[in-house]
Amino acid sequence: MDTPQPFSGTPIAPNELTRLHNAPSRAESRVAPPFSRLLAPIAALVVIALAFHLIAQPDLASIFGDLLVRLLTLLVVITAATLVAISRYQLAGPATLVALGFGFEILVAFWIALVETSVPVAVDRPVLGLSAVGPWVLLFGVLVPDRPRWTLIAGLTAATMWPLAYAINVARFDFTVAPWTRLVVWPGVNYVMVLLGWLLGRRFADLPVAQPAESADELGKYHLLAPIGSGGMGEVWKAGHDMLARQAAIKLVRPMTRATSAKQMDLWVKRFRREANVIAGLQSPHTIYLYDFGVSRDGQFYYVMELLDGVSLQTLITQFGPQPPSRVRSMLMQVCESLEEAHQQSLVHRDLKPSNVMLCKVALQHDFVKVLDFGLAKCAACEDATQLTVEGVTAGTPGYIAPEVALGETKIDGRADLYALGCVAYFLLTGTMVFNDSNPMTVALKHVQAQPDPPSSRTELPIPVEMEQLIMRCLEKNPHDRPASAREISASLEAMDLPPWTEEDAGAWWERNLPATSTLRTLPATVTDPRTLERV
Repeated sequence: MDTPQPFSGTPIAPNELTRLHNAPSRAESRVAPPFSRLLAPIAALVVIALAFHLIAQPDLASIFGDLLVRLLTLLVVITAATLVAISRYQLAGPATLVALGFGFEILVAFWIALVETSVPVAVDRPVLGLSAVGPWVLLFGVLVPDRPRWTLIAGLTAATMWPLAYAINVARFDFTVAPWTRLVVWPGVNYVMVLLGWLLGRRFADLPVAQPAESADELGKYHLLAPIGSGGMGEVWKAGHDMLARQAAIKLVRPMTRATSAKQMDLWVKRFRREANVIAGLQSPHTIYLYDFGVSRDGQFYYVMELLDGVSLQTLITQFGPQPPSRVRSMLMQVCESLEEAHQQSLVHRDLKPSNVMLCKVALQHDFVKVLDFGLAKCAACEDATQLTVEGVTAGTPGYIAPEVALGETKIDGRADLYALGCVAYFLLTGTMVFNDSNPMTVALKHVQAQPDPPSSRTELPIPVEMEQLIMRCLEKNPHDRPASAREISASLEAMDLPPWTEEDAGAWWERNLPATSTLRTLPATVTDPRTLERV
C-alpha cells in the first residue's frame, strides 16, 4: 500500500462508484457503460432490420440495387459483425468499444439517411412521419449517459448525416430541391431527438440503481477528506461517510489506460476482487480490516479500510534509525500472528516489506502492528492462481523478494513470506536492506545467488546472537532450510533472553517522538473542501 509515503502529485479525481458485490464477473459489466454490453445486440439488430425490410418491402430492391447504397450496406454489415466479434472475444477495452460504437452510430445514421433520401422529397404535399435517424440517435443518447459530451457530439454528427445524404442524392439523381419549409422537417426532428436523448441520458445517469440494501453504508456517500499517501498502485485518502460515525481510509487504485485490452482489464478486476476478499477473510487483529470495496465505471478500483494512526516501519527506520532488539522482537511477533493466520488459509502475502507494515496507536495501546496490502496475495492451494498474473506486474518488491519468487517458481508457500520477514527484521536492526543496488534486477539476482552479511556486521548496535541466527535462517536460499512457519519464528523470538518491551516503554517513545501533533502520523488534518464519492 505504501501509505506513509509523502503525498505528491495531482490527486485522482474519483468518479461515482459501483459495487462489485453480486456483480457479473466480466470486466465490461463493471467498468463500461451499459452501451458497451449492448453494442453487440444493437449491431445484430441493425442487420436483422435490414433483412426484414428487404423481405417485407420488395420495392426497396431498386434502392438497394444502387452501387453506393450497396457498398454502404456492406460496410454496415461488416462493421456490425466486427463489433460483435470485438465484444464477444474482448479484443478491445470498454472505452475503445464505446468509441467504436459512436462511429457505428454515425455510419448507420448516414446509411439510413442515404436510403431515405434516395426517394425525392415531395414538393407539393406535406412531409409526414419522421426519419429513422431520429429514434436511432435517441437510442444512443439513452444508452450512453455517462459520456454526455461525446454522446451529444456523436448525436449531432449523426443527425447531420441526413442533410449530407440528401445533398449527395440531389447531386447524384438531379432531384428537384424541396422548399426549405418542407426540407427542414425531418432533419429538424432528428436534432430534437439528439437533444432529447442527451437530456434523458443525463437524467437516467443521476438515478440510483435499484439494489437491496445489505447494510446502512450502502445508502450514503463517502467523503474524501484528506490525502494520506501515494504509492505505485494508487492513492490513499482519509474518508468519512454520511451514515457512519467512524472515519475510514479509502485506497484508490490508479485506472488503467484506454489502450488496456478487455482481457487484461478482466484479469485486473479478478486480481482486485481477490485482494479484497483475501483481506476481508482474515480476522487477525494484526491484519488491516476491510469494510467495503468496489470499482468505478472507468476502471478505477477502490476499497475502504480501517483508518490507522501511526507510521510504517519504513518511515520508522528512515526517521528514527535502527531499533533496539527488544522492540524489534515485539514487532516481529505481531507480524508473525498476521502471517500465521494467512498461511493456515494457504495464503501467501508475497509483498511483505517495511512500507506494508504499520506501527500504530490503537486505543490506549502503542506499538500495535498492522500488516497491509495483500494485493499480491496468492492462494497456494488454488490451481488457477497463476492465471491471475498480469503481464508487467512484479510479484513482490526486489529488496524483500524470496529467491523462489524471483526465479518465478509456481509452487510458492508461506516460507517466501518468512524470507521477506527476515529481510524486514534485518532492516529494523541495521537500517539497511540485506542487498543494495541501484538496479532492481541486480538486487533480485543477489537474493538468488549472494550470501547475506550477518546483521551484526552492518551496525555498531548490539544484536543478540540468537536473534541474528534466527534472521539468517529466514534468509536461507532453500525454503526447506528456513523455519517451518511464522508460529515457529514467534516461539523462537519469545524464548529469547531479552528485556521486555513494555507498554510503558512504547508509550514514552510515542510521547517523545510521535505525539498527536506529529505530521508523520497517518491522520492528517481534514481539508476544507472535501470531495464526495457517491454510490450509484
